[in-house]
Amino acid sequence: MKIAPRELNLIGLTVAVVALALTYLALEDKFAEWAEFNERRAELMERRETAQQLLDSREAVEVRLAAFRDTLPVFAAGKQTEAELLLTLEKSLNGLVLTRSEAEAERAAGDLYETAITSHWEGDLEALVGFLVAQQAQGAVSDIRQLTVQPATGRNEPVGRLRGTFTIDYAYRREAGGTVPPPDLSVADNDGTTPTETP
Repeated sequence: MKIAPRELNLIGLTVAVVALALTYLALEDKFAEWAEFNERRAELMERRETAQQLLDSREAVEVRLAAFRDTLPVFAAGKQTEAELLLTLEKSLNGLVLTRSEAEAERAAGDLYETAITSHWEGDLEALVGFLVAQQAQGAVSDIRQLTVQPATGRNEPVGRLRGTFTIDYAYRREAGGTVPPPDLSVADNDGTTPTETP
């Protein structure tokens, strides 16, 4: 039986297509691995560039950190900070009234320290805005982490009266040496006056 050249071409083409399909099926997992490898490589190169940029900016960051440290208040080692932080908070209230305040335990990060104070407050919108502006003016010393605001409800509440809670993180340093005793975490006044010292 004689096969025409045209049929030979078709058979050759069919064999080539089948061979390519079988090769692709055999190597499909390898192609997926290669694509994943390239994606991972691109991600690692991007992370390497970011790390290099951080290393290149290290001196500038250290200068900024030193300047930041210089702006923070310094407390004596072993001294409770809650009363002084509450006094600082009281000076920036601008008409807000604190009904209850609680200080969290002190957290240390190297030679920097942080204490969060959560307070329940009442006041009008103008007093709240003044308080927020005063906090912003303190720079890195204090940072409002959380703020809730709602209308004060009740028959005797004046129109526009607000109440809510806020949590402020205070950053500071301590003089070298000594240990800090555990703080009394609860400071409260229920008569509407601002608490100024721990009981």
